[in-house]
Amino acid sequence: MSLIQRIDALLPQTQCGKCGHPGCRPYAEGLAAGEAINKCPPGGGETIAALAKLLHVPVIELDHERGRAPAQVAYIREAECIGCTKCIQACPVDAIIGAAKLMHTVISAECTGCDLCVAPCPVDCIDLLPLTATSNIVPIVGGLAEDTQTLEARSHKRNQARRRFEQRNNRLQREEARKQADRLARSQRAANATITTPGAAVDDPIKAAIERVKAQKAAAADTALKQAKIAAAMSRAQLSKARSAFGEAPNQAQQAQLAELEHEAQQAQARLQALQPAAANGHS
Repeated sequence: MSLIQRIDALLPQTQCGKCGHPGCRPYAEGLAAGEAINKCPPGGGETIAALAKLLHVPVIELDHERGRAPAQVAYIREAECIGCTKCIQACPVDAIIGAAKLMHTVISAECTGCDLCVAPCPVDCIDLLPLTATSNIVPIVGGLAEDTQTLEARSHKRNQARRRFEQRNNRLQREEARKQADRLARSQRAANATITTPGAAVDDPIKAAIERVKAQKAAAADTALKQAKIAAAMSRAQLSKARSAFGEAPNQAQQAQLAELEHEAQQAQARLQALQPAAANGHS
Protein backbone atom coordinates (compact mmCIF):
# COMPACT_ATOMS: atom_id res chain seq x y z
CA MET A 1 0.00 0.00 0.00
CA SER A 2 1.16 3.53 -0.73
CA LEU A 3 1.40 6.08 2.08
CA ILE A 4 -1.80 7.75 0.88
CA GLN A 5 -3.66 4.43 0.94
CA ARG A 6 -2.37 3.67 4.45
CA ILE A 7 -3.51 7.09 5.65
CA ASP A 8 -6.89 6.71 3.95
CA ALA A 9 -7.36 3.35 5.69
CA LEU A 10 -7.20 5.16 9.07
CA LEU A 11 -9.85 7.73 8.17
CA PRO A 12 -13.53 7.09 9.01
CA GLN A 13 -14.84 7.31 5.39
CA THR A 14 -17.79 9.52 6.23
CA GLN A 15 -16.84 11.80 3.29
CA CYS A 16 -18.37 14.62 5.37
CA GLY A 17 -16.03 17.41 4.24
CA LYS A 18 -15.46 18.78 7.75
CA CYS A 19 -11.71 18.52 7.16
CA GLY A 20 -12.03 21.04 4.32
CA HIS A 21 -11.63 18.44 1.58
CA PRO A 22 -14.37 16.88 -0.60
CA GLY A 23 -13.73 13.43 0.89
CA CYS A 24 -11.40 11.25 2.95
CA ARG A 25 -9.04 10.37 0.10
CA PRO A 26 -8.26 14.04 -0.72
CA TYR A 27 -7.55 14.65 2.99
CA ALA A 28 -5.26 11.61 2.97
CA GLU A 29 -3.37 13.16 0.06
CA GLY A 30 -3.09 16.40 2.03
CA LEU A 31 -1.82 14.55 5.09
CA ALA A 32 0.81 12.82 3.01
CA ALA A 33 1.95 16.28 1.89
CA GLY A 34 2.26 17.52 5.48
CA GLU A 35 -1.22 18.80 6.38
CA ALA A 36 -2.29 18.88 10.06
CA ILE A 37 -3.58 15.58 11.46
CA ASN A 38 -6.33 17.11 13.65
CA LYS A 39 -8.95 18.11 11.06
CA CYS A 40 -11.23 15.03 11.20
CA PRO A 41 -14.07 15.29 13.77
CA PRO A 42 -15.52 11.84 12.89
CA GLY A 43 -12.13 10.24 13.56
CA GLY A 44 -11.53 12.21 16.75
CA GLY A 45 -8.66 11.46 19.08
CA GLU A 46 -8.45 7.84 17.94
CA THR A 47 -7.67 8.80 14.35
CA ILE A 48 -5.29 11.57 15.43
CA ALA A 49 -3.30 9.06 17.50
CA ALA A 50 -3.21 6.54 14.64
CA LEU A 51 -2.10 9.19 12.14
CA ALA A 52 0.56 10.49 14.52
CA LYS A 53 1.98 6.97 14.87
CA LEU A 54 1.97 6.34 11.13
CA LEU A 55 3.43 9.72 10.15
CA HIS A 56 5.83 10.01 13.12
CA VAL A 57 4.45 13.37 14.24
CA PRO A 58 3.27 14.56 17.70
CA VAL A 59 -0.31 13.94 18.84
CA ILE A 60 -2.29 17.20 18.90
CA GLU A 61 -5.77 18.15 20.05
CA LEU A 62 -8.69 17.93 17.63
CA ASP A 63 -9.57 21.20 15.87
CA HIS A 64 -12.98 21.74 17.50
CA GLU A 65 -13.84 24.61 15.15
CA ARG A 66 -14.57 21.99 12.50
CA GLY A 67 -17.70 20.87 14.32
CA ARG A 68 -18.85 17.65 15.92
CA ALA A 69 -19.50 14.24 14.39
CA PRO A 70 -21.33 11.96 16.83
CA ALA A 71 -22.43 8.44 15.99
CA GLN A 72 -25.69 9.04 14.14
CA VAL A 73 -27.85 7.92 11.25
CA ALA A 74 -30.13 9.91 8.95
CA TYR A 75 -33.88 9.29 9.02
CA ILE A 76 -36.42 10.72 6.54
CA ARG A 77 -39.91 11.52 7.79
CA GLU A 78 -41.44 9.89 4.76
CA ALA A 79 -44.91 11.44 5.08
CA GLU A 80 -43.34 14.90 4.64
CA CYS A 81 -40.97 13.98 1.79
CA ILE A 82 -41.85 15.69 -1.53
CA GLY A 83 -39.57 13.55 -3.71
CA CYS A 84 -37.25 16.37 -4.80
CA THR A 85 -34.17 14.01 -4.92
CA LYS A 86 -31.88 16.69 -3.43
CA CYS A 87 -30.85 14.39 -0.55
CA ILE A 88 -30.15 11.56 -2.99
CA GLN A 89 -27.84 13.83 -4.94
CA ALA A 90 -26.06 14.92 -1.75
CA CYS A 91 -25.44 11.47 -0.23
CA PRO A 92 -21.80 10.50 -0.92
CA VAL A 93 -22.38 6.76 -0.49
CA ASP A 94 -25.76 6.28 -2.23
CA ALA A 95 -27.44 5.40 1.07
CA ILE A 96 -30.73 7.09 0.11
CA ILE A 97 -33.12 5.49 -2.35
CA GLY A 98 -36.15 6.92 -4.12
CA ALA A 99 -37.09 8.73 -7.30
CA ALA A 100 -38.38 12.12 -8.43
CA LYS A 101 -41.84 12.92 -6.99
CA LEU A 102 -41.74 9.69 -4.95
CA MET A 103 -40.96 9.16 -1.28
CA HIS A 104 -37.29 8.64 -0.33
CA THR A 105 -35.86 6.50 2.46
CA VAL A 106 -32.45 5.91 4.04
CA ILE A 107 -30.61 2.57 3.96
CA SER A 108 -29.65 2.81 7.62
CA ALA A 109 -26.95 0.14 7.49
CA GLU A 110 -25.09 2.08 4.76
CA CYS A 111 -25.56 5.59 6.20
CA THR A 112 -22.32 7.12 7.55
CA GLY A 113 -24.04 9.92 9.47
CA CYS A 114 -22.20 12.60 7.48
CA ASP A 115 -25.26 14.96 7.67
CA LEU A 116 -24.71 16.20 4.09
CA CYS A 117 -28.33 15.35 3.21
CA VAL A 118 -29.87 17.64 5.84
CA ALA A 119 -29.10 21.11 4.45
CA PRO A 120 -30.37 20.50 0.86
CA CYS A 121 -33.80 19.23 2.01
CA PRO A 122 -36.30 22.01 1.14
CA VAL A 123 -38.95 20.79 3.59
CA ASP A 124 -36.64 19.93 6.51
CA CYS A 125 -37.92 16.35 6.80
CA ILE A 126 -34.57 14.67 7.64
CA ASP A 127 -33.51 13.96 11.22
CA LEU A 128 -30.15 12.73 12.48
CA LEU A 129 -30.82 10.13 15.15
CA PRO A 130 -28.11 9.10 17.64
CA LEU A 131 -26.90 5.52 17.43
CA THR A 132 -27.38 3.49 20.59
CA ALA A 133 -26.14 0.11 21.73
CA THR A 134 -29.49 -1.41 20.75
CA SER A 135 -29.66 0.10 17.25
CA ASN A 136 -27.87 -2.83 15.55
CA ILE A 137 -26.09 -0.33 13.27
CA VAL A 138 -22.30 -0.27 13.35
CA PRO A 139 -21.02 3.26 14.13
CA ILE A 140 -18.39 4.42 11.67
CA VAL A 141 -16.86 7.23 13.76
CA GLY A 142 -13.83 6.88 16.02
CA GLY A 143 -13.70 6.23 19.74
CA LEU A 144 -16.53 3.68 19.96
CA ALA A 145 -14.87 0.37 19.03
CA GLU A 146 -13.47 -1.22 22.20
CA ASP A 147 -12.78 -4.87 21.32
CA THR A 148 -11.58 -6.93 18.39
CA GLN A 149 -15.08 -7.80 17.19
CA THR A 150 -16.33 -4.21 17.11
CA LEU A 151 -13.07 -3.02 15.54
CA GLU A 152 -13.44 -5.59 12.75
CA ALA A 153 -17.10 -4.65 12.21
CA ARG A 154 -16.25 -0.97 11.98
CA SER A 155 -13.31 -1.64 9.65
CA HIS A 156 -15.64 -3.64 7.38
CA LYS A 157 -18.21 -0.82 7.34
CA ARG A 158 -15.54 1.79 6.58
CA ASN A 159 -14.24 -0.29 3.68
CA GLN A 160 -17.79 -0.74 2.42
CA ALA A 161 -18.39 3.03 2.66
CA ARG A 162 -15.20 3.69 0.70
CA ARG A 163 -16.28 1.28 -2.04
CA ARG A 164 -19.75 2.83 -2.26
CA PHE A 165 -18.23 6.31 -2.47
CA GLU A 166 -15.86 5.25 -5.26
CA GLN A 167 -18.64 3.42 -7.13
CA ARG A 168 -20.85 6.50 -6.90
CA ASN A 169 -18.10 8.74 -8.27
CA ASN A 170 -17.47 6.31 -11.13
CA ARG A 171 -21.20 6.21 -11.93
CA LEU A 172 -21.43 10.00 -11.96
CA GLN A 173 -18.43 10.20 -14.28
CA ARG A 174 -20.03 7.70 -16.66
CA GLU A 175 -23.31 9.62 -16.62
CA GLU A 176 -21.53 12.90 -17.34
CA ALA A 177 -19.60 11.28 -20.20
CA ARG A 178 -22.89 10.01 -21.67
CA LYS A 179 -24.45 13.47 -21.38
CA GLN A 180 -21.50 15.05 -23.15
CA ALA A 181 -21.67 12.41 -25.89
CA ASP A 182 -25.41 13.06 -26.29
CA ARG A 183 -24.84 16.82 -26.51
CA LEU A 184 -22.14 16.30 -29.13
CA ALA A 185 -24.40 13.98 -31.14
CA ARG A 186 -27.24 16.51 -31.05
CA SER A 187 -24.90 19.25 -32.21
CA GLN A 188 -23.67 17.09 -35.07
CA ARG A 189 -27.24 16.23 -36.11
CA ALA A 190 -28.17 19.91 -36.05
CA ALA A 191 -25.13 20.78 -38.14
CA ASN A 192 -25.93 18.03 -40.64
CA ALA A 193 -29.55 19.22 -40.87
CA THR A 194 -28.39 22.64 -42.11
CA ILE A 195 -26.53 21.09 -45.06
CA THR A 196 -29.32 21.07 -47.63
CA THR A 197 -29.90 21.96 -51.24
CA PRO A 198 -29.08 25.56 -52.30
CA GLY A 199 -32.76 26.34 -52.82
CA ALA A 200 -33.59 25.48 -49.20
CA ALA A 201 -30.55 27.16 -47.68
CA VAL A 202 -32.43 30.43 -47.05
CA ASP A 203 -35.30 28.73 -45.22
CA ASP A 204 -33.25 26.41 -42.98
CA PRO A 205 -31.66 29.07 -40.73
CA ILE A 206 -35.08 30.63 -40.17
CA LYS A 207 -36.64 27.27 -39.34
CA ALA A 208 -33.74 26.45 -37.04
CA ALA A 209 -34.14 29.77 -35.22
CA ILE A 210 -37.87 29.15 -34.78
CA GLU A 211 -37.21 25.66 -33.39
CA ARG A 212 -34.63 27.05 -30.97
CA VAL A 213 -37.10 29.63 -29.68
CA LYS A 214 -39.75 26.93 -29.24
CA ALA A 215 -37.28 24.72 -27.37
CA GLN A 216 -36.24 27.60 -25.11
CA LYS A 217 -39.86 28.43 -24.31
CA ALA A 218 -40.62 24.78 -23.54
CA ALA A 219 -37.56 24.51 -21.27
CA ALA A 220 -38.50 27.72 -19.43
CA ALA A 221 -42.07 26.44 -18.95
CA ASP A 222 -40.78 23.12 -17.60
CA THR A 223 -38.44 24.88 -15.16
CA ALA A 224 -41.18 27.20 -13.91
CA LEU A 225 -43.56 24.26 -13.49
CA LYS A 226 -41.01 22.25 -11.48
CA GLN A 227 -40.33 25.22 -9.21
CA ALA A 228 -44.06 25.76 -8.73
CA LYS A 229 -44.57 22.09 -7.83
CA ILE A 230 -41.80 22.26 -5.23
CA ALA A 231 -43.19 25.52 -3.81
CA ALA A 232 -46.69 24.06 -3.56
CA ALA A 233 -45.41 20.89 -1.92
CA MET A 234 -43.32 22.90 0.55
CA SER A 235 -46.33 25.08 1.44
CA ARG A 236 -48.48 21.99 2.05
CA ALA A 237 -45.74 20.41 4.15
CA GLN A 238 -45.29 23.55 6.27
CA LEU A 239 -49.05 23.80 6.81
CA SER A 240 -49.30 20.13 7.77
CA LYS A 241 -46.32 20.49 10.11
CA ALA A 242 -47.88 23.53 11.81
CA ARG A 243 -51.24 21.79 12.24
CA SER A 244 -49.54 18.82 13.88
CA ALA A 245 -47.47 21.06 16.15
CA PHE A 246 -50.39 23.29 17.26
CA GLY A 247 -52.78 20.41 17.97
CA GLU A 248 -56.56 20.48 17.95
CA ALA A 249 -56.92 23.68 19.99
CA PRO A 250 -54.49 26.32 18.70
CA ASN A 251 -54.36 29.68 20.46
CA GLN A 252 -55.14 32.99 18.74
CA ALA A 253 -51.58 33.58 17.54
CA GLN A 254 -51.33 30.03 16.22
CA GLN A 255 -54.67 30.39 14.44
CA ALA A 256 -53.37 33.54 12.72
CA GLN A 257 -50.21 31.70 11.69
CA LEU A 258 -52.27 28.79 10.35
CA ALA A 259 -54.45 31.20 8.37
CA GLU A 260 -51.35 32.77 6.83
CA LEU A 261 -49.90 29.36 5.95
CA GLU A 262 -53.23 28.29 4.42
CA HIS A 263 -53.29 31.46 2.32
CA GLU A 264 -49.72 30.83 1.14
CA ALA A 265 -50.56 27.22 0.29
CA GLN A 266 -53.62 28.32 -1.70
CA GLN A 267 -51.55 30.90 -3.60
CA ALA A 268 -48.83 28.34 -4.36
CA GLN A 269 -51.45 25.87 -5.61
CA ALA A 270 -53.06 28.57 -7.76
CA ARG A 271 -49.69 29.42 -9.33
CA LEU A 272 -49.11 25.75 -10.03
CA GLN A 273 -52.51 25.33 -11.69
CA ALA A 274 -51.95 28.46 -13.78
CA LEU A 275 -48.60 27.14 -15.03
CA GLN A 276 -49.76 23.63 -15.92
CA PRO A 277 -51.72 24.63 -19.09
CA ALA A 278 -48.80 26.86 -20.16
CA ALA A 279 -46.35 24.00 -19.75
CA ALA A 280 -48.62 21.70 -21.74
CA ASN A 281 -48.86 24.28 -24.53
CA GLY A 282 -45.08 24.66 -24.55
CA HIS A 283 -44.76 21.00 -25.53
CA SER A 284 -47.48 21.11 -28.18
